[in-house]
Amino acid sequence: MTAIASPFHGLATELHMITAIDDALSSTTQVAEVSSVGTLELSANIIEFNSHGKAYKQKLVGQKDSGTLSLTLNWVAGDTSHAALKTKFDAGTAQVFAVKWISGSENAVAQFTGYISTFSIDTPVEDVVSANVEIAIDGGVAFALVTA
Repeated sequence: MTAIASPFHGLATELHMITAIDDALSSTTQVAEVSSVGTLELSANIIEFNSHGKAYKQKLVGQKDSGTLSLTLNWVAGDTSHAALKTKFDAGTAQVFAVKWISGSENAVAQFTGYISTFSIDTPVEDVVSANVEIAIDGGVAFALVTA
């Protein structure tokens, strides 16, 4: 496969729970029934400072933050990947995740370590029962924009 070379939709996006960054992604690591992967937002603190004699404020880039990733799952109580997310929440232990964007034979991957900070189940009367899972990303996000 090659890198995604044109605009694409998120229909074939996958979320995986893996052992380490750069582990192989397979059907056994894929989280089932993902309805929404949310927004992967990276940010940096900007430090402003003044200097006498300067007409404009100056800026420095401070620490970066990989933020959180909010997932929505079509909750299946007996699914092992959903149970694994709840177990990670209960234990408070880190998990390595991979988001894989797929467009035909092209793809790209983002991998990161995170903690499950929220695990909730929404039970509407006339809609699919869903699990809302928030992952607090710890450290940076490794992008593989050209993958094989």
